[in-house]
Amino acid sequence: MKAVRQRVQGSLLTGNGRTALLLQDAMPAATAADVVYLRYAFVTQETIAQGAESHVLPAFVLDDWGKEIKSLELYEWVREYGDQFPRAEVFGFDVSGKTTQYFLRELELVSKLPCYAYPTKETPLAAGALVEAILLPDVEVTTAQKTKRPAAAEVGQPLRSARVSWWRVNPSLTGFNFSLIESV
Repeated sequence: MKAVRQRVQGSLLTGNGRTALLLQDAMPAATAADVVYLRYAFVTQETIAQGAESHVLPAFVLDDWGKEIKSLELYEWVREYGDQFPRAEVFGFDVSGKTTQYFLRELELVSKLPCYAYPTKETPLAAGALVEAILLPDVEVTTAQKTKRPAAAEVGQPLRSARVSWWRVNPSLTGFNFSLIESV
């Protein structure tokens, strides 16, 4: 069992333990260089009771009839049918890599998805970096500018549903000022 992941082209920018993704292509060719792997977590409802957020990185969903929903399609399935199938189960991992399972009724189905980045396919789940911002290259921009979430045709799901802020930045950017996130 492996956690579902999305392959994108880009580079990770970090500072003070925080991470941003400079996104070059959300749907890169198989031969693309500078590939990063993204995994999206569901937030558990126990988060509210405990006061600290708990995330589940899914591997697959098992619906009420025993059908497995795998790959990135499971996010769309949960978004569309999650309320109708509260007994469906999500099998996956917590962020430390420990296997876990939850009923859909135990998840926050309307929450944006925390997004974790991994530099390789083999990077352990516990080594993922929580992404706080997606940076979209724009040669017209000289300083980082907050922007709206791009259209579905540009980035697709589940990236479009990630719990991140979106920014337009010059493609030559080598670092990101994370204090901008708090000032918005």
